[in-house]
Amino acid sequence: MEAIANQLNLNFDYFPAVSKFDRKELEKFNSGKLLTSQKACYISHYKVYQSIIANGYDSALILEDDVDIEMNIVNIMTDILPNLPSGWDLLYLGHCGWEKNDEYVSSSNEFKVYKSNEPGCTHAYAVSSLGANKLLNNLELENPQDPIDLEIIEKIQQGTINSFSFQPQVIVQWRSIDNPSDVNPGSNLGSYPLKNSTLHYLGFSWDYE
Repeated sequence: MEAIANQLNLNFDYFPAVSKFDRKELEKFNSGKLLTSQKACYISHYKVYQSIIANGYDSALILEDDVDIEMNIVNIMTDILPNLPSGWDLLYLGHCGWEKNDEYVSSSNEFKVYKSNEPGCTHAYAVSSLGANKLLNNLELENPQDPIDLEIIEKIQQGTINSFSFQPQVIVQWRSIDNPSDVNPGSNLGSYPLKNSTLHYLGFSWDYE
């Protein structure tokens, strides 16, 4: 993450995520049927939403620590953001799904933003202050039944959350033998290579299997 920030001249704030080994924190909540790792992920993102409101941020880009980013991300976002519909709640810069549909709203050359269908995953998405409030009011923290990305998808499909998604993605999860997912270590999410990968430029190796 530091290498990406330095290369792209970005400033990251590091938020202390809840560990799946933090029994004291996890035992405060009834996990329902969630795995310990899924529960830790759920609580971590929920706490970020609380932080957005507490700090008075207009919006925040939430990144998990296993991402790769398009080299020209600043130019892409400079083109996209002015044309994003007002009143947006979420903007998925990365996701685990195919979001292309008829509800196209903005573009930056080959990168387009569409109304979200079923974005999936939480490795790279922006949340407005309005969206953070909606998530805090509509997500179940005491007894969640599904991982947080599925809970959010449900709210999107219900029309509670006004969400948009990039297609193709501009931020992806990267996979290598020594970089498995913390939430689902044995999962095979597939690979979504970027057009101009920052990590590839910096010499990190991708596993495309």
